[in-house]
Amino acid sequence: MWMTAPNRIGIAAWQSGDSIWRVEARGGVEGVAIHVDDTPFLLRSSDDQPLPTLAEQYVRGDELHLSFPQFDDLSRGQCDFGFRLVIRPVAFGSFVPNQNRCVFELLVSVQTTLLDAHPTLDLVSPADQVTRLDGDGLVTNAVHLADNKSFSAAVLLGPQDAPFTSVVEDPGALRLRLFGEFLEKGVIRRARPWVVLDRSGSGIDAEFVRTSLDTLATSPLPLA
Repeated sequence: MWMTAPNRIGIAAWQSGDSIWRVEARGGVEGVAIHVDDTPFLLRSSDDQPLPTLAEQYVRGDELHLSFPQFDDLSRGQCDFGFRLVIRPVAFGSFVPNQNRCVFELLVSVQTTLLDAHPTLDLVSPADQVTRLDGDGLVTNAVHLADNKSFSAAVLLGPQDAPFTSVVEDPGALRLRLFGEFLEKGVIRRARPWVVLDRSGSGIDAEFVRTSLDTLATSPLPLA
């Protein structure tokens, strides 16, 4: 279940048993962080360009909805687009989120009022080692792994997202850039990466990654 406080917009937590997965949403450069203990997995700005500030937060069922409208910062000339983010813990097959592992669906929607905009957002995880899995029937660029001392992360991209997501060189981190193409005024573009976060210390095995990716690839895109 999601836990929020009415007077603390931008702070939320998903509780699995006795375990907490904390979310901080601030906008600006850092964007949104899902904390694995004290280490953040980030949906953040590209090239240190400030993002809009968080204007609305609410919970609908098992979904945390966050809204970052463009107009808040557009008047100050700081942001070319606005975005909405829905964070949803995912259960499938025999897997349910638990104290050591959680799979989060990030449904990201971007929109602009400008005539010439190329919005981008980066998924960033600290990493001592970064690996991309290809072959064995996997879609190219669909699976990216990040391992570090605190936790392991896997970013899974469905067939609609993998071709439009690029890897950005970033020492000590896995950085994936979403979108990046021209966006027409008034059009909404979406991405739906799944993020596997594991703090068990044993890493994320290939079988779990493949099952997760198959589930993502065959599931319909949410309506909201």
